[in-house]
Amino acid sequence: MKWLTDVGLGLGYDALRLDRTNQQWIDAGSRLRNDIAQQRVSKVASVEQIGSSSVIGLLAKPIVDLAVGLTAVNHELPPVHELLEATGWTYRSDAIANGGHVFVLEAKPWHRVAHLHVVDYEGEQWRNYLRLRDLLRQSQFARARYESVKWQLTDECGHDRKAYTDGKSIVIGQLIDEAGGVDVESCRSVAVAEPPATVRTSTPALSNRNATK
Repeated sequence: MKWLTDVGLGLGYDALRLDRTNQQWIDAGSRLRNDIAQQRVSKVASVEQIGSSSVIGLLAKPIVDLAVGLTAVNHELPPVHELLEATGWTYRSDAIANGGHVFVLEAKPWHRVAHLHVVDYEGEQWRNYLRLRDLLRQSQFARARYESVKWQLTDECGHDRKAYTDGKSIVIGQLIDEAGGVDVESCRSVAVAEPPATVRTSTPALSNRNATK
């Protein structure tokens, strides 16, 4: 994982730090994405970089965020879980409508460099992940508005990562709603959720649900 930390990626579970996304972070995310996509697991329809660390120049935690879209509901997770585990990812939890099945990639214990969310391909979570990313890439106004809230939250929340993430959900919903007419409440979980630090060992099936990311 040294190639990830060498470009400035990585953050402890007890820390909150923002840096500006640069091309090296984008390239690192692309490499992680391609490593998964090239495995050609039949149930994986697409792998995308998401979140603030996929937008050049935007303030972001130094962590790559990826979304893996499964082709259909009711497909079980184990084949994808096995692929990810074999390449160093650790399963954390099923966040259901708040991030799908969450995996983390750690450079060393308690120091993650990437998050990954397995959700229904073309489900609501998947679509909202991409809506937000594309909006932030295209709109200077959206980036400025989002950053203003981030600065405010870092002052208010200190190192409380959960409070920081929860605080972002309102402006994220507003931005997506204004851009595409999406219901604000359906975007509550687009603020990429913080995975728990403890490992969940079971791997339940991806349930048939509206994925609200």
